[in-house]
Amino acid sequence: FPSHDNLGAGGSGGGGAGATGDNNGTNGTANTGGGGGGARNVTGYGTTPLGGNGGKGVVIIRQLLTEKYPTTISGGTTTTTATHFVFAFNDSGTIGWS
Repeated sequence: FPSHDNLGAGGSGGGGAGATGDNNGTNGTANTGGGGGGARNVTGYGTTPLGGNGGKGVVIIRQLLTEKYPTTISGGTTTTTATHFVFAFNDSGTIGWS
């Protein structure tokens, strides 16, 4: 039977740690899309800890400079490299080509 006090750290990519003891799982990291730490259900062990919330997502679009630039961009950030435009959106935003 596994220990009730050490159920694992969060995964790479912003995942939250699982519930331990009487503590809830931790939330996933914002703007990474990391999942929340898992809950657990142990009979006779005080309270039943809850899972953490998932982190808000991120969308990144990389487009060649030679392609048509978007006609609509709302929210997010735009950076330019030697060869590409990079559009990044956290939580919300829109982009469109016409």
